[in-house]
Amino acid sequence: MLENKFGEPLPSRHTMGGANFHLQFTPKYRRKVFNDREIVRACKHEFERKASELGVTLYACEFGPDHVHLFIGNCKNYSLPKLAQHFKGSSSRALRRNLSEHVRQYEWGESFWSDGYFYESIGRMTTENVSFYIERQQRKHWITQAQSVEKQKVTRQGQTVLGDFAS
Repeated sequence: MLENKFGEPLPSRHTMGGANFHLQFTPKYRRKVFNDREIVRACKHEFERKASELGVTLYACEFGPDHVHLFIGNCKNYSLPKLAQHFKGSSSRALRRNLSEHVRQYEWGESFWSDGYFYESIGRMTTENVSFYIERQQRKHWITQAQSVEKQKVTRQGQTVLGDFAS
């Protein structure tokens, strides 16, 4: 079996199909690093570069103040943990190398990204799919400071109910 430079199998001419994923990464301690536009620009550039190197499609890359969403496709030759490792590792190295002064203020310890990640498998990737996932995830993240304070005032004390998780 032929392998790429990472020791992963190359696509077969006899295999058809697709694997599309929505990945979400958060910086260590959920720091709001993506309020810095230079970090956003550099991180997005590195994700695009890594996707091209791996031969996968980066359909969309969207940032919240303290997380990033990636929508990738055509990645049937990679396991999910390998994809996360490639994207998180290369972006962390690139940010530290190229924007060390920007990143240093957000660091605490050796890691840029938190250890885990969120993922969900997505069927056929269309513009509508990407828009749906972005809008669903992003609408709750970019609220103004005033809305955040107001939300804290309204938050109930005591038992958590299922409805609290739907927003």
